[in-house]
Amino acid sequence: MRIFFTLFSQIGSFFFRVKRYTEPHFIAKQIESGKIKKILLIHLQQLGDTLVYTPCAKALLERYGKQVEIDVLCNSVSYEVCKNMPHIRRFYVDKFWFWGKGEKKLSLLFKLLKEIRRERYDLAILDAEETALKYPIIAFLTGATYRLGYDVDSRGFLNNVVPTLSPSLSYVARNKELLEFAGIPVPSTHLWLPTTERDKAQAQALLRMHCSSSSIPIMIHQGSNFSSKHWFKENWVALSRRLLENPNVTLFFSGAERERHQVDAILSELNSPRAISLVGKTSIHTLKELIELCQLFITVDTGVMHIGNCTNTPMIVLMSARDYENLWIEPSERVSVLRKEVDCKYCFGIDCPTGTKECMKLIEVEEVYQEALRFLPVLAYG
Repeated sequence: MRIFFTLFSQIGSFFFRVKRYTEPHFIAKQIESGKIKKILLIHLQQLGDTLVYTPCAKALLERYGKQVEIDVLCNSVSYEVCKNMPHIRRFYVDKFWFWGKGEKKLSLLFKLLKEIRRERYDLAILDAEETALKYPIIAFLTGATYRLGYDVDSRGFLNNVVPTLSPSLSYVARNKELLEFAGIPVPSTHLWLPTTERDKAQAQALLRMHCSSSSIPIMIHQGSNFSSKHWFKENWVALSRRLLENPNVTLFFSGAERERHQVDAILSELNSPRAISLVGKTSIHTLKELIELCQLFITVDTGVMHIGNCTNTPMIVLMSARDYENLWIEPSERVSVLRKEVDCKYCFGIDCPTGTKECMKLIEVEEVYQEALRFLPVLAYG
């Protein structure tokens, strides 16, 4: 199927040539001159994909939110990320996109595109992860005059404002480069998930329910949609026991409903009142605020990892080798990424193709615990 789409893209780029605007900062000049008055952001991917664009969304909204109309075409997941952002006028929400299947999904999208075309947008923006053929087609079908996005393997032949892609960059950096090519500076690459006072109050209430003033709250997220990114239950149990050796530690386990059985299995073996399941108890906004209140966050590579990266809480990421290094998150003073080199790296598999998960197996419990000690030396003084 990939070969078919690549061939289709190459044929399309040959026969369907669009005029491209290559002048640096062309988009910003058009906005400043009043020629771009209506902008559509397109976010039709998963949680992490949307969150790694948020530094750019913040830069765009802060710079032009009061000057132009900015709307968003999104699915139900990306809507949750964007719904508290200031200066967004309207959301077109396709609740079936990405998660749904078949005609029902497409019928709602086409209905929304019909509405969008009536608005006559001047600019549609695709993020750095929206390089599959379907996304430039969607941008083209919005009727927007200018379509800012990358062109990978000719799949973006319908985009007409196209910077050169730097494959070695992380997705956050690629998005920054995309917007700065348009002439819109991105002053910070810190991820952004705006929350409400109610979200903060709910997080504080959850913390008070399970912690005292002397507690050391630690958040753990063990689940992922991709089994190739999973660590092992026995490792989570062993790590949790080490952490709980300090009598002040309280462990919170976040998770989606589909991960309940995994969390329950870990908690069953721990059998500790200081190991708490938060499965089904938080929105992404409350979870962000609760991670902010914790002293450490330990996670695998998943959407919730990016929620943690919206905070200032120290993080330990147990990273599989399925993707390129530093593509989704980069090590920093606050973020420790534990990743192992294996011969089968870059498999890009949802499931481990060898069935061994060797890259995750090589991440040892003691290694993770020592990283926790580095961030929280107080753990040693239980």
